[in-house]
Amino acid sequence: MQPIILLAIVGIAGAAMSVGFLGNVITLDVQLLGVGETNLGTPITQADIDFSIKRVSGLVGATTQTHNVISECHITPGQQIDAGSTVFCKLTDVNDNVVAEGQVDVSHTVNAGSMLWIDVNDFPNNRVQNVHDVILVVQGP
Repeated sequence: MQPIILLAIVGIAGAAMSVGFLGNVITLDVQLLGVGETNLGTPITQADIDFSIKRVSGLVGATTQTHNVISECHITPGQQIDAGSTVFCKLTDVNDNVVAEGQVDVSHTVNAGSMLWIDVNDFPNNRVQNVHDVILVVQGP
């Protein structure tokens, strides 16, 4: 059985992002899932999330557009993430719809305090003004 457990919701103020600043207070809401009479364990209960923002140009329809986009989520877990786990970084809009996401399959154990990079390549959906929240999902091996 694969425990799928951590949902972290990070509020991002669009105005703050437009000036290149993200607040440093991130609230993690840990959700336990139950199967029958048993709760599944949580792979991690704490993590720091940072973002790489870069300017990207690409075709949108028939025109070339340039936008500031979230290109990577940087996850620094408070606990070890075991090899064989999958980590998802989902960017959502103000209506809680996923506008872009990235995932990484963890091939080696990620120790607490080590950084894990997740590429988000979904131009132009990942542009910063579209993003309202970030959801982090850790699926154990």
